[in-house]
Amino acid sequence: MPVQSRPILPYQCNQVIHPWHESCIGAACSLTKPLFKESFRIYCALYAIAGLIRLRKVKTLKQLRQRLIGFVLETVQSTMFLAVQGLFFLPTCCGGRKIFGHISYYKLYFQIIFCTLPGIFIERKQRRGALALYMTNLAVEVLFKMAVHRNLLTPLHNGEILIFAIASSIYTFILKTTSDHKHNSLLFSVIKSLIGKEECAPSLSIELIPKSKEKSVFFTLFYKYIKIIKHWPLIQNKNHPICNHKYHCFIHVLLGFLKRFLAGILIQMILHFTTSPIQFLQHPILFFSTLYKKGFNLGKFLGFYSAIYRLTSCLLRNILKYDRPEHGLIAGYLAGFSMIFYKSSTLAMYIMGKLLESIYFKCAHDGKVPIIPYFDSILYALSTALVLHAAVVEPQAMRPAYYKFIERLTGGYFSQVDRRMMDCYGVCSSKLFPNYKLPLMKK
Repeated sequence: MPVQSRPILPYQCNQVIHPWHESCIGAACSLTKPLFKESFRIYCALYAIAGLIRLRKVKTLKQLRQRLIGFVLETVQSTMFLAVQGLFFLPTCCGGRKIFGHISYYKLYFQIIFCTLPGIFIERKQRRGALALYMTNLAVEVLFKMAVHRNLLTPLHNGEILIFAIASSIYTFILKTTSDHKHNSLLFSVIKSLIGKEECAPSLSIELIPKSKEKSVFFTLFYKYIKIIKHWPLIQNKNHPICNHKYHCFIHVLLGFLKRFLAGILIQMILHFTTSPIQFLQHPILFFSTLYKKGFNLGKFLGFYSAIYRLTSCLLRNILKYDRPEHGLIAGYLAGFSMIFYKSSTLAMYIMGKLLESIYFKCAHDGKVPIIPYFDSILYALSTALVLHAAVVEPQAMRPAYYKFIERLTGGYFSQVDRRMMDCYGVCSSKLFPNYKLPLMKK
């Protein structure tokens, strides 16, 4: 369907954007209480969990007092950051309507930018990069779904697994190339803990096969593979001299799977308990049945990721008789397909986004690309504006969980937007609201 089969909406903003209140100011004020209440609840819980984790580093009463003051200040600052964007949303939309005299599909996006840009400058500078990356991932997903709805792109089955596999191969290649990870050190540490620090050691250029042999590469690989299979029990009794791990190859692979599998189950259980405490108290049988169905997915993902990477690395070392960073590309790529047990487009896009961020900062550090001032804030504003624009005009292109978050943040008012008026844009704006009823307008 073509976008904007009708270019503009010549209606008043209280007929489309805020039909629950006649006045623009009154409609904006009605959002104040739910915005601050939900924002405070979210960040209070978030920083409370982070504070409990940091408590192990507190040794004196003075440090504890500083932590408590920091907790209060961070919570208030982040609450203001989120709530201010919601408070500015209606004034910017209504202001644009009064200036231009109509509601336009494209102009609405640029109007929303003016509510997202001031908000990000309220937030702490340390969090702006992470927020920008998260919202950029959401925006890319929204753009992709919009393109699919317009028949411009065809979705690839299990595309998130392929994205994760590609990102994983580059991460592991970097880990085998250098131990200097100034940028994005946390994610590198997580992947390093999955594959094991023995697999991240500097490459050893030990060549046991004479270079003068001019046999075909495919013939050599096939011949060595047959030989390895034939003498596999002997290999298990003694490591290859190039393998740096402590135990035999088989034990190395098995331990990698078991440790990460159990860790994944534990993480899944903790997440399930923290996200569904009411269900645990009211419906314990349903709670544990849901946990049983989904409780092993993360464990299988982490376990097989480690096992496949280690198995591939050991096979390449045994077959080729040397260890090089290029092995990380192959092993990391194959290990990435373990995501089939825990499919998540959010995780795949986040990993890829952090990888691109690391490459950019590495190039900027080397002087190959310039550092753009306030780039993270600008990127956040543009991405968030796109997501909010889709939430108003094309909500079916959004991730359902994030739309529910916006609903909760606005106290349910977001679903009262009359999207039937926007169907003339040609993007099926009211598709998710077939039984929409116009709310009673307050004066």
